[in-house]
Amino acid sequence: MTATTTTPAIVGHRDPAAAALILKAGKAAASMFAACKEGATIAAAQLNPALPMAERIETVMALYAADFATAGHNVKALFKDALTLHACGQTPVTVTVTDKAGKKVEQHITAKAALTMPKHALKDAVKQAREAHGLGRKSGGGRKPKAAAKMPAAAPAPDMTVTASEIDGFSAWLENMEAYLTDVIFHQKIVARAIECGFVITKATKGKIVNGAASA
Repeated sequence: MTATTTTPAIVGHRDPAAAALILKAGKAAASMFAACKEGATIAAAQLNPALPMAERIETVMALYAADFATAGHNVKALFKDALTLHACGQTPVTVTVTDKAGKKVEQHITAKAALTMPKHALKDAVKQAREAHGLGRKSGGGRKPKAAAKMPAAAPAPDMTVTASEIDGFSAWLENMEAYLTDVIFHQKIVARAIECGFVITKATKGKIVNGAASA
């Protein structure tokens, strides 16, 4: 008799190693956010107020293109958000924050003041600042416009060429047509199909001569 093996039950527990990595990632994200804001504050001194807003920001961003290529997209995005708030400066924005009582309240502040806000509020302020200055997505970026719907192509004309095999098949059917017409099953099908096509098949009275010319 074969012994039955039982899979041991897995008891869920908090693995300290996994927890440590989660906390490390959280600290890294927080420090990255802080570093990006601090770096943008320094780089903001290079913003040229004589340039249009979009060009003003992109000119500074271009100075650190090589650094962003190494640091990654997330760093570039956070840095640009912070730099945008510096560039928009006194633009009024409204952000939602949680007060001491735990309630969510709206605050009316300037774009630059939003740099001291939590990440979600900062992101909201950046969006408002961009809209206020008409800073949309880059040309060619984001979703591409849908192409105009193409009209369906006309169906090709049916091929009216009769092949040799079709001729042979039809000739064989004609040769055996009497057998089909006198068969109980096939006769019903042939008559029904003929009616669908607008024809009537009737059998001539026995002894009656049917006049007509046969076509070769």
